Parts: sequence; structure tokens; C-alpha cells
Amino acid sequence: MTQTKPEPQHPEPQHPEAQHPEAQHPEAQHPEIRETGMLTSWSTTKPQLDAGRFMKAFVRVNVYLYSKPPTKIQHSINKFFLRMNIFLYRKSHGRVLGKFGSLNALLLTTLGRKTGKERTTPVAYLYDGGRFVVVAVPGHFDVPGGPKAAHPAWYLNLSAKPEATIDIGREQIAVTAEELYGDERDRCWRGFTDAYPFIGEFQNRAKRLLPIMRLTPDDLDPQHL
Repeated sequence: MTQTKPEPQHPEPQHPEAQHPEAQHPEAQHPEIRETGMLTSWSTTKPQLDAGRFMKAFVRVNVYLYSKPPTKIQHSINKFFLRMNIFLYRKSHGRVLGKFGSLNALLLTTLGRKTGKERTTPVAYLYDGGRFVVVAVPGHFDVPGGPKAAHPAWYLNLSAKPEATIDIGREQIAVTAEELYGDERDRCWRGFTDAYPFIGEFQNRAKRLLPIMRLTPDDLDPQHL
């Protein structure tokens, strides 16, 4: 009589947030996370931004929508703006909607963690020694007694598969993503809040640290870091 060996038990992979101790209790390390009354109505939604009237209006509408519970109408509006943004950026090679205020913008293409299909999102970035740093702002604020702010799909996709491509102007670059923590994250976060003072309100209303990802070109010479 033969005995079958029990199959080895493999622990389920953990989400990157669960693997890093700083991500466990962000409120303890970052007392700025708090309830506020800003960005809760159209009159109080006046994000500070170094940009022209069109971009200021564009950002104001989007920030206002972020402050509301997700609805089908909001999803449709966001989807329309997203498609328009991607189309205009690619058509103009980044001359149109290639800047969000004082920061430049890129198109980030990831592979859907569930579908395996390419997903493209425009995001503003900080240029950091040959690498590109982006912040994962949620699609809406926490809603008291309702849905919580969710990580954007592109961040979840990168967490599952860090290989991606970015479009900057006419150039397309293969990159690999990594999440930043500690002093590196804090330094880059200050760069975003200097450019977008209102982004601190997103952090205040998210109840957890907004992830910051660094995209390193695959062909970047390590000696240049």
C-alpha cells in the first residue's frame, strides 16, 4: 500500500501594503490624516494650481467629482474625460494635456490584473534622476457610512505585474515599477504637494497613505542613478 505525499502548502501572496510595516497603520506615522470640510461642495472646491484657465477648470471638475460617492453618471463622465485625454495626448504627442499644472504628464499603460488587457491612464509625474514618480490618487474620497476610497486600477495592476510602458511625447519607454516607503516616499510626496497643494486633501480624506510608485526605464544604466 503506497502513501501519497501531502502537497506542499504555499502561502498566498500578500498585497505590497501588507508586506511593509509602515503601510499597516499609516495614521500612527502621519498625523495629518484627519477629517476636514474642504472640497465637499462646488464653492469650496478651488484647487490651487499653477495653470491656465482651461486646466484649472478641468482639475476643479475632476476634484469635485472625486469628492462625491461613485455613481454611474460619474463613472461615465470620468470615462469620457479619460478617453478624450488619451486621444488628445497621443494625437498631439503630448503638446495637448502634456502638463498638469507645473508637472509634466505621461500615459501609463499596464496589464489588467484580471483581464490581461492593456489599460492606459494619464498621470502627472516627478522626474527623479532618470526615473518617473507617480502617486496613486483614489477615484473618490471615503464616504462616511458608505464606500471607501479604492486604489486606482493602474496601481493594483502594477502591484500584480510591475512591468509597464509609458508614453512621453513621441517616445514610448518600457519601465518597471516599485513602491516607495519611508524617507523616499516622504521626499517625493513633498514634491507633489508643492506642485498640487490640494492633493493633501486627498490624503486627509483617504484614511491611509496614498501609494507612490517609481517607474524605472528598463534600459536605464544603473551608473546614472
